[in-house]
Amino acid sequence: MGMDSRRLSARKRQPGHDRTFTASETNFVEAAHLCLDPKKYEVVAKPKDLRAVFPGQQGDRPFGVEPEASITSLRTGKKLFVEVKKQRERGNAEERAMKHHTVQFYRTLHDIYGYPYHPYVTVFCEELATLPRYTRKFKYLIEPDQYFLWVDYNLALLCKYLKGRCAAWLDVP
Repeated sequence: MGMDSRRLSARKRQPGHDRTFTASETNFVEAAHLCLDPKKYEVVAKPKDLRAVFPGQQGDRPFGVEPEASITSLRTGKKLFVEVKKQRERGNAEERAMKHHTVQFYRTLHDIYGYPYHPYVTVFCEELATLPRYTRKFKYLIEPDQYFLWVDYNLALLCKYLKGRCAAWLDVP
């Protein structure tokens, strides 16, 4: 039996009530600060750069996205945006993450930044990083190096990934 509006309204726990994702987002920003040399990179939580990436038409306000963090090379000025997604065994965070990995979103950010790389990556946490029903699909849906499976919030592995992306993308003039 499906969920009609009456049943949905009667639920004690409504969509949006789960705020546990904030811990994963905070963990990422703190970890990025630990991983990356502050003399070389600036890590910004909740950057506003992309809040108007989708222009308004005829007086309508623009729309956009607000990733969890941005990482900027202080030497080259190149930037990388990071989205952090976590979910338990059920949910739709994985599906929502896919909008950042579409051909058109790649083109949109390329038109803005002109980088030879797509400056938006997704870090998957908790079950999104471990359950095969999610992890098997990522290599078919997301380009290599555009995502990271942050298993058990392992700092050393995250540092290796971030340093690798910085070296390959941000440090190259």
